[in-house]
Amino acid sequence: MGFFLPSLLLPAMPVESACGGTRSVVFNFGDSNSDTGGYAAALGSLLWQPEGRVFFHRPSGRVCDGRLVIDFLRESLNASYLSPYMESLGANFSGGANFAVSGASTHPPNVPFSLAIQVRQFLRFKSRSLDLIAQGFILLTVYY
Repeated sequence: MGFFLPSLLLPAMPVESACGGTRSVVFNFGDSNSDTGGYAAALGSLLWQPEGRVFFHRPSGRVCDGRLVIDFLRESLNASYLSPYMESLGANFSGGANFAVSGASTHPPNVPFSLAIQVRQFLRFKSRSLDLIAQGFILLTVYY
């Protein structure tokens, strides 16, 4: 019997930007309902088509062919789409991160990509980000 893992969002948190304005930061947890490419990035998988090609006009690592609810939320905030946490190239975490992975469950908590693992990944992400900032690093967004 499978478990349904609804998407879990941390509230959009306004943060001060370098230009003096505020912007929203969103961290998303969930399963295929909000996976923006985490499954493909985590397993190094090449997915079958359509893989987001109709909307994004290129392979996106998504198990769906279009946008997800999380994408519409980001659009409503006038913000870019969330990058999967485990994406190594071209990821942009300046507006948050997406920890959702297709096939994730709530129980048992120690299976790969369960909600408990996603939360631990977030806590590590937060800790490492704060450590780098404390060391004087400026977290920049790099585009390829």
